Amino acid sequence: MSLQRKLGFTTIFAIVTGNIIGSGLFFTPGELAAVAEAEWQVYFFWTLCGFIVLCGALTYAELSILLPRPGVMYHSLNEAYGPFAGFFQGWVQILISGPGSIAGASIFFGELANQVLGIENNELRLMWGALAIIFFAIINLQGISMGGKTQVIITTAKLTGIMGLIIGAIFFASPVEWVSETAKATKEIDLWSTMQFIGLGVGIVLFTYDGWADASHMAGEVKDPKKNLPLGIGVGVLSVIAIYLLINYAFLSVVPLDFMRDNPTIVATTVAEAAFGSKGATVIQVLIWISIFGAIGGLVMSIPRLYYATVSDFNEDASKTFMGPFFKALSYISPKTSVPSGSIIYSAVMAIIFLLFFGTFAKIVTFLMVPLQFINIWIVSSIFILRPRLSKADDFKTPLYPLVPLIFILTMSILIITALIYNTEQSLYGIALSLTSIPVYLILKNAKSKS
Repeated sequence: MSLQRKLGFTTIFAIVTGNIIGSGLFFTPGELAAVAEAEWQVYFFWTLCGFIVLCGALTYAELSILLPRPGVMYHSLNEAYGPFAGFFQGWVQILISGPGSIAGASIFFGELANQVLGIENNELRLMWGALAIIFFAIINLQGISMGGKTQVIITTAKLTGIMGLIIGAIFFASPVEWVSETAKATKEIDLWSTMQFIGLGVGIVLFTYDGWADASHMAGEVKDPKKNLPLGIGVGVLSVIAIYLLINYAFLSVVPLDFMRDNPTIVATTVAEAAFGSKGATVIQVLIWISIFGAIGGLVMSIPRLYYATVSDFNEDASKTFMGPFFKALSYISPKTSVPSGSIIYSAVMAIIFLLFFGTFAKIVTFLMVPLQFINIWIVSSIFILRPRLSKADDFKTPLYPLVPLIFILTMSILIITALIYNTEQSLYGIALSLTSIPVYLILKNAKSKS
């Protein structure tokens, strides 16, 4: 039994935009205002981070063409650097990044559900998040077509709501008058302060673009992958960049940068109230809720494909060890729906465990940062090995190669160093758990050598 190619451009586009656009769109502008000293700098940071992500996304798109199989992340590392590299990446996703990403989005969803319902209860907050995970797991167990259609519907609702907010803010809202009581100190301009300034801005905005790589997990289920994968990923990321720039323009047309700096948590709500009156706060809450709901759906749909790709290659070796039942379960494909149902169920269960264990978004983010970005760097670097070996004349090629992947690698390397300096303890936890891949791989390798 194998996965079936049923997804087209629309679904890939929906996964890319749906997974990227979450709550950060509404909260990051206020956080960035603490760093930016002028409006042009706001647009600079959103464009710069979008460009960095586009560099990674275009490279992933080419890798998806070279290796159009489920879990391109796994296969690119396996083909370029050997079986341990592929297994390491897959194990980190299985144990850390996959469950953490789903749980992080679910925590936000639960918090907003309580706000919409006017409830303050931590247990209910976690329950709403768990129910969202279970809902999407059930949807995706019905088949790839059902999961894809659901994602398209939710993403359409999300983008429609966001465009409504942008139009309302630009054309119908009256600007808010604001005189800041705290003047922003002027810094002396030199190379170090400029680098620090750019680093802070990028660190704030870049996470709002997270989720751009997830569509590559679906490469084994895409119709005409040479056309639909690069088109869906590229157009999806470019559309997100445009939406982010438009929403910031809409916000700044209503509230000045000083207001955003002094009131970072209520920027979106203030703009919505200016555009839609007293119902504005409810409008923005529902819109954020839909955005996060869609992000959870995209993650629950895409991440299990990566699990499936990893364990499938090691299933035979694992069967000779105590890990055999675990690997067999994750590689199980439903004969009725042709989806990796074992991996879908596992990802849902582990995400709920992460949700209950960590309880806050901040802890999950710092826990994930170093392992996740290290893997992204490693995968993007594989293009230098795989393009000469596998590329055909009519395949999609990453523009401005090798500059584009190099820009991504350099930027993410700086981000990892920053995380290790400023979030040392949580980062080390993530690294330590990642290193459990070594003994597990050695066990599997030993079992293979005895066969």
